[in-house]
Amino acid sequence: MAVPFFLYLFVFFSIAYSNSFEKKIKENWNRLSHPQKVYQLYKLINFECLWLCNSEKTDNFYTLQEIFKEVIHHGIRPRESKSLDPELALTDELIDIAYKLYYGSADPSKLYKGWNLPKKPDQVINILASLLKEGRIRDLLIELSPKSGEYWFLVEQAKYLEGLSHFEWKPIKLKRNLKLGDRDQCLDEIRFRLFLLGDLKEYKNSDVFDQELIEAIKSFQKRHGLPETGIIDKKTIQELNISPADRLKQVLLNLEKHRWIYQPFKRVLIVNIPSFELYIMEEDRVIFYSKVIVGRDYREDFRPTPMLFSKIESITINPKWYVPTSISVKDILPKVKKDPRYLIKKGFKVFYMGEEVDPLQIDWRLYDENNFPFRLVQEAGPKNALGRIKFNFPNPFQVFLHDTPDKHLFKHTKRTFSSGCIRVEKAEYLALYLLGQGWTQERLKALIEQGQTINLKLKEAMPIYILYFTAFGRDGKLHFRE
Repeated sequence: MAVPFFLYLFVFFSIAYSNSFEKKIKENWNRLSHPQKVYQLYKLINFECLWLCNSEKTDNFYTLQEIFKEVIHHGIRPRESKSLDPELALTDELIDIAYKLYYGSADPSKLYKGWNLPKKPDQVINILASLLKEGRIRDLLIELSPKSGEYWFLVEQAKYLEGLSHFEWKPIKLKRNLKLGDRDQCLDEIRFRLFLLGDLKEYKNSDVFDQELIEAIKSFQKRHGLPETGIIDKKTIQELNISPADRLKQVLLNLEKHRWIYQPFKRVLIVNIPSFELYIMEEDRVIFYSKVIVGRDYREDFRPTPMLFSKIESITINPKWYVPTSISVKDILPKVKKDPRYLIKKGFKVFYMGEEVDPLQIDWRLYDENNFPFRLVQEAGPKNALGRIKFNFPNPFQVFLHDTPDKHLFKHTKRTFSSGCIRVEKAEYLALYLLGQGWTQERLKALIEQGQTINLKLKEAMPIYILYFTAFGRDGKLHFRE
């Protein structure tokens, strides 16, 4: 059967066009930010023209311009390509924002020491090619951005804050704490700001501190991790003086952090360090929540909880505490020097060269952080610093989740009291959830009351992310933390 002549012509011109397009890419190779990716993308779509064809702008061109505008709300600004060819320059810019949407603009492993979170597999060019072939380039933001509802909530908040950034936001000077019934000229400006920020439902011009303002102040304090007193104090005004433009920067930074995270799991446990919270997510829903205590952030005693990814593999009931040397010399040794019986009262055993020794036979005044040859081990029991339950997951920082006997510390709004590990308020309920079917509160309590140290391997390891988000959504409202 003879092949029609026009088909020969079509194949001939297609090959010629592809060759000329390849040549054009090679000519601009050194001017492109992503030359290899540009070539790879055009090859996947058979070197078809995308944006400017025969000197005419295509529908894709106008869609791309809309994408360039929209990504600004994600904290991404298109970088101008140095390519002399307008078609290739636009493709180069598209690839640049696509990778920033997918992976983030910065490399977290270069910003955070010990960063070990998994990285997404690179599917960017294949996704772009599919979108272009299917005529769906408008879906680029949905396909390449994080899929979580939290991410898209922050995008909407970024848009709103950008609108507020045009308002004048001069610092409010507070002469004294203000409470119900007080009058002050600054109260009208405070009302207006709370109205703009969504904490006050309706704005009315008034310099009187009324009940409506109390509720708005409490809402604002809750959103900023402050004690919900309803009193306008120094810390509340400090937070209220932070402009929408600065809050916008904070939201955009947190959008960037979301893009760093590869989260392919249906269920995942997340600890957010600055909000002092632990929650389990299942398909974008919170199904478990607990307050937590995290590492100290004081300048003179800095023991931060690290960001990491791992999987909780086992739970220890009635754990012993093998005290790290740093904690032994910083926290425990000064107490022992004041009270030689401190170790006995708290249930510690002392080991020297692997042998147990009597703590009362040691002159502790002779030892300091440069000379401490002992290993301290606290026996399991009600006085143990780890409480009755410990959650184990491999990590290079030797941190873990655990119970605590000091339950009163969870009453604090800011909970930075640990040496890096994470104390869980609802440790018993978390253990029951992770152990799963067949475990009841009675069964767990019976094990605890036996007093023996027991390790329980989980049937299914639980992925855990320890993260640092300072802007996040809660009950439809935007929250901020330091």
